[in-house]
Amino acid sequence: MCIGCELSQQLSSCFSQAVLARAGSTTSRRRVLQVGALMAASAVAPSLLKAEAKALPADGKADWLFEGGTILTMERDQPRAEAVAVRGNTIVYVGDRRGAQRWLGANTQRVDLKGRILLPGLIDSHVHPLMGTLFRSGLSLKIESREREVLESIDAYVKANPGTGVFFGNGWDSNLFSAQGGPHRRDLDAISSDRPILLMSSDMHSAWVNSKALEVAGITSDTPNPPVGEIVRDKEGRPTGYLREAPAMLPVINALNLLSPKTYGPLLQALLQQFSAMGFTSLFDAAMPFGQLAVYEAIEELDRRAALPVRLQVTQTVTSEADVPSAVSTLSQLHQRFGSEHFRVSTLKIVGDGVIENRQAALLKPYLQPPGSRGRLAISDASAVTLLKQCHKAGFDVHYHTIGDASLRQILDALTTARQQGVAPKVTLAHVQLADDADQARLARLKPLISSTGIWCIRFQATEQAIGTDRYNKMFRFGRLQRDHGLNVALGSDWPATYASGTLGIEPMLNVQAAILRQPPPPLLAAMKDALGPGASEPLPPMEDAFTLDGALEAYTLAGARQLGIDAIAGSIKEGKRADLCVFDQDITALPTDRLYSARCLLTLMDGVARHDARTAA
Repeated sequence: MCIGCELSQQLSSCFSQAVLARAGSTTSRRRVLQVGALMAASAVAPSLLKAEAKALPADGKADWLFEGGTILTMERDQPRAEAVAVRGNTIVYVGDRRGAQRWLGANTQRVDLKGRILLPGLIDSHVHPLMGTLFRSGLSLKIESREREVLESIDAYVKANPGTGVFFGNGWDSNLFSAQGGPHRRDLDAISSDRPILLMSSDMHSAWVNSKALEVAGITSDTPNPPVGEIVRDKEGRPTGYLREAPAMLPVINALNLLSPKTYGPLLQALLQQFSAMGFTSLFDAAMPFGQLAVYEAIEELDRRAALPVRLQVTQTVTSEADVPSAVSTLSQLHQRFGSEHFRVSTLKIVGDGVIENRQAALLKPYLQPPGSRGRLAISDASAVTLLKQCHKAGFDVHYHTIGDASLRQILDALTTARQQGVAPKVTLAHVQLADDADQARLARLKPLISSTGIWCIRFQATEQAIGTDRYNKMFRFGRLQRDHGLNVALGSDWPATYASGTLGIEPMLNVQAAILRQPPPPLLAAMKDALGPGASEPLPPMEDAFTLDGALEAYTLAGARQLGIDAIAGSIKEGKRADLCVFDQDITALPTDRLYSARCLLTLMDGVARHDARTAA
């Protein structure tokens, strides 16, 4: 289910040498001066938190004043307010309407909420806009499409794009073509045999390629399987074109050189603007697989031009044991080289295992379909401990992808060992799909941070058949951990590795509703058609682990800010914090739970600047 969970820094070589030369392999004089000012203890010095206030109004009054609706602050000592005032990039007043009047001036934009709701700017705590930008620029298949529809879509795309170069895209359901053992190159060869085709699955943990792509990458019958993942083969030992997990996909993606730096920046800006239009002011990108130097320079340039509409944090990725020795040093180099007012590189992403869809998630007990397999862990237990300790020493956060219960056990064991040795790393567990009962209890005791996705908390027949109903009914158990045990649980979309095509899976209130009811909201059910299988509209037990509305909104605001380490400036509406705010067109607290998905963002402020404004249209 996770994009960055699949790929690593090794792909940086997929850029042309000219691009890499332009990006440079040494730090600029500006960077050298910045790095020289850093101490080891401040390896994650919050460049993200340093912002220049925009010019203040000459009369000393507010730029913005919000009143006349519901205002949820996410602050326990003042959960609601009647009015909020913003001056420059800062919230200067939170209180009653009478006290707010002193902030009114000739140039104050006075926003009458008209019964609507004002929230802190939303935070997507696990998402992949950097990778999503690339694959959206190719062929976007629909996850609900079945085999024939998928092949017809590929054929139509190829015919509509004559010429040379690579065909690439994503979106096919990795449960398709099961009768023939998975997708096969011969189906793509029949569509195009002279141009490479690379199509990532909807969960981004598998790839489907044609014979030409295998040829370009040099993958043959003699190519050994990687230590993690698989080059699927036929009975004669020939690669079928079905590649599971990052180490198997890297040679192909690396060889095809997909990204055009010239067009990437504008595409990324347009995508991030879509997030802003949904109320998001901060995003945690859970791994950029390749071209980091040029992509990160593009992000810095956007921020220099005040064209970056969100705060953005990115990661360095570990996908196998081979990545472990250099992981933290590489992250340190990237952290020292890159960073701007709203952009930071300070987290190590460890991919603990794969996903259930391609049977690479690591399980304590075997899969039911096919029987016998347990998946595998990406790194050793010892390496997990080593990375936690190294990150703690360097001042970096750890973001650990865990889908199977065996990978969850690995990271909980590693965290326990590190703490016993006097080390307290900051660890976020991403996804936490399956948890053994004993480890569910350990989560309550150890209290790591958790990030997961609301619309995953639903029934999906293909996954249930793979692991059985008993285990399936113990998935995504977060509500009680947050509510009864005080765990910091954040919500993120994991887009584009989400249910439904397009950007539907990003919609925050769609995810909020699914997290509360543990069943697909109507737009999601309609978009997926019958792909979820029978009984998809029924709630996913146990309902005791459902979020409350308050809990889900906290998960999209203050909990996300804590995960990103920006809770001193974001995540709640409080005097002195940055003016990251969003207005929705309906009062979410007054809506029936089964209509939450219908709420849409009207206005988004990040650092006091309107990054999205649809009030006139409303």
